[in-house]
Amino acid sequence: MTGPFRISERTHSGLILMTRLAEAYQKDERVTVKDVAGAMMLSEGYLEEVAASLKAAGLIQGRTGPKGGYELTRDPSAITAEDIVIAIEGPVVLVDCQTGAACPVQHACSSKSLWGSLQKKILGSLRETTLKEVIQSV
Repeated sequence: MTGPFRISERTHSGLILMTRLAEAYQKDERVTVKDVAGAMMLSEGYLEEVAASLKAAGLIQGRTGPKGGYELTRDPSAITAEDIVIAIEGPVVLVDCQTGAACPVQHACSSKSLWGSLQKKILGSLRETTLKEVIQSV
């Protein structure tokens, strides 16, 4: 038996990091991975890898030095949950046929419409939810 259908720990940790950065953005502050990792009982190295994905996607930037740390590259209201998920995991695809990939049983598939509908709802929700809304719901 496989595990449950779920969001990865990597994505969950990335969202936690992004919420901390969003809170700091409002105060014009930077956040260190060390501080977030300590507060959330996560490995600093692991969280640094997550931060690297977010940085590569252009969502955050880092600065070194005494007042160094990470900060958002734009306002939390301009960053969506979809941006974060894609930066960490890649595109949201529930099953391969939703990408247009060839399917040998497409003519007899009874579940394609279910997965397509669910994928649209998930993507819609991720696109509509901004990082600002996430921190306001806490």
